[in-house]
Amino acid sequence: MAVRWNSEFFIAVEHRDLQANAMAVNNTGTYVLLAGRRYIAIRNLDDIDNDQIKKFPRQSKYEVGSAEWNPTEHHSELCAISSNQRLEVLTWSNGELTQTHSLRAHTRVITDLNWHKTDPNILASCSVDTFIHIWDLRDARRPSLSLSAIAEATQVRWNVINNHLLATAHDGDVKLWDQRKGTAPIQYISAHLSKIHGLDWSPTSETYLATSSQDCTVKFFDTNNPRRPDSVLSTNAPVWRARFTPFGNGLVTVVVPQLRRGENSLLLWNTDNRGTPVHTFIGHRDVVLEFEWRKQKSNDNDFQLVTWSKDQTLLVWKIDPFLQKLCGHEPEDTAGEDIMEELTKTSSPKVQALQQEFSLLNVHIPNLDVIKMDVNKRTCTVRVECNKGTALIQVTFPNAYPHGVPPIFQIAQGSTIDNSLSNQLLQTLNHVAQQRVIKNRTCLEPCLRQLVATIEQSNSDSVESKKQFEVNYIETNMFGTFNNTYIPFPRTSGAKFCSVSLLVCFGRAIPPRRASNKADAPTPRALSALGNNYGSKSRSNSTVTVSSYYYQKPRRSQGQGRGIKAYVVVYDTSNLFFVNKQLGEKYILDGDVGTICKYNANIASTVGRLDLVQAWTLAELVVSPQQAEEDMQWTEHPFGTQLMQSLITHYATQSDIQMAAMLCCIFGKEQETASARKSSLKQFLIPGLLAAGKRWHKVTNFDVASLICMA
Repeated sequence: MAVRWNSEFFIAVEHRDLQANAMAVNNTGTYVLLAGRRYIAIRNLDDIDNDQIKKFPRQSKYEVGSAEWNPTEHHSELCAISSNQRLEVLTWSNGELTQTHSLRAHTRVITDLNWHKTDPNILASCSVDTFIHIWDLRDARRPSLSLSAIAEATQVRWNVINNHLLATAHDGDVKLWDQRKGTAPIQYISAHLSKIHGLDWSPTSETYLATSSQDCTVKFFDTNNPRRPDSVLSTNAPVWRARFTPFGNGLVTVVVPQLRRGENSLLLWNTDNRGTPVHTFIGHRDVVLEFEWRKQKSNDNDFQLVTWSKDQTLLVWKIDPFLQKLCGHEPEDTAGEDIMEELTKTSSPKVQALQQEFSLLNVHIPNLDVIKMDVNKRTCTVRVECNKGTALIQVTFPNAYPHGVPPIFQIAQGSTIDNSLSNQLLQTLNHVAQQRVIKNRTCLEPCLRQLVATIEQSNSDSVESKKQFEVNYIETNMFGTFNNTYIPFPRTSGAKFCSVSLLVCFGRAIPPRRASNKADAPTPRALSALGNNYGSKSRSNSTVTVSSYYYQKPRRSQGQGRGIKAYVVVYDTSNLFFVNKQLGEKYILDGDVGTICKYNANIASTVGRLDLVQAWTLAELVVSPQQAEEDMQWTEHPFGTQLMQSLITHYATQSDIQMAAMLCCIFGKEQETASARKSSLKQFLIPGLLAAGKRWHKVTNFDVASLICMA
């Protein structure tokens, strides 16, 4: 366990041994519950200096899906957790956690639970089994009301103001229920085309509902007019949860944990101005699993946000009055003049521009830690580790930045690198910043990326190569605002089957000279590897691109040489497959069976399929009238039915569905009556095509069913 502080979050504790994936804060904000497969733990947030945490072992093979404390004063000691198909109601009293109820009714995994906002005995749960159960703890043997939704339910939420209304999410739809009006939904909202991950009712309006979805949007609906959303908030990633703030018009969003895109921050929005977030909570090193608001203490103007992440770290954030102001809330404070002055500074265009740059900054650049970003003081402090020590860089942004004025870079106290490397870093940062602000562009992220590239280069360069080091400015049009670690490098070779019997291959040709050329190197895993490894070997004014990495201009002494070319080769692979396009175009099905077999044998001979020539010749002999008495059909011949059945089965089991289907179609035509015809088809298909169909997958584009229907 470790405790640390920051300018934004004032409590941070780690409990890596818990491996918890669910969190809940009680209604007083005093206790936080952390639940996982092995333990349920409770910690006192008011006594954070005390390292004591109560841990209670769980004897279960299932993870905890969700957890929630009772929000009412009457039963504030109760909390509920879901585990697979069961709900467990626990009581926290006198430092002990005991189970009081075990609720069983769902037949599939429980996806969500929610306590009633005013009735301390009512609890709702939803499941993959499509049911929403409403439980009354006074009679917990069975649900007091069961609602069937047909589709699986992923979220359930009681209305904050209307005690009888609740909402549930089903894939991309929302259903509203009134427990007084039976088991049918009273309203249906087609909200999203993608899955809904979160629901939240407005704390101030009975009819206002927010939905967060996989489609990277948060939609706000007025249930009085649910046909279209009242407004839409668009983000850059799928939204896991979107919850209203207990003040103003704020909303907090977090990305879907399963994506793991490196987006570990929470975003604070003003729903009246949805263009960009007003603040970004930076601190977690892994995806956020849960967040809740902590009840505000008396005589305290700072609201608090509690978050729990995959890295098993618990953070408690203070929402300062100036952030509340950005969300449309007017804090009541005796020191109002100081706050208003701070808010006035924060709301200025220059501050908003810098705050937007801070909020869009990718804080997960490899080997870089963003320690502090202060919008009011217009400073940013970062730390980079290298084999020569630690570099602490403080960046100060003048008021005129970025309009022709670059930021000021300083080596902060606590750095352990030598003067030579310090001067080199400052020179690099100033050069990159100057190139950007000349064009009135922001430069923080390009500078930080070049800072990391320069230090990594210093780690790998020899003493001789250090003397020849030149600044390599990576143009941010290529690398600027992307998280390059997660962008795969473009393909340099590949092969794919296209249409029927064509194989297309492409690749880079290996240059005949210089075995150490970069073209011989393996393809990098990501674009970031290209930028980090290319630094010292390129000119200072060159732009690193995929083309420049592989294809370099020939030297004058090599004027007669040609550049490296990439080739695309198309192969005819028709001989590798049983299905042949030419045979499919030239085969015939109409006419006398003997004539058909003879004609198709000639067609097979033209494409070099001698095995098919023998098969068609044998089929012609089977139906030849000279081989039997005049009044005997070929099906009654000793070598008739059994021979054709064996022939069809052979080609079907060899995955030559084209030949097997042709034989079925042609010999099904020989029967005189419809009933006999169907019997003959079934006789050939059952042992042949249908039995071998299990072995036939995606080898041909021919529709075998269509061929059979032609018989």
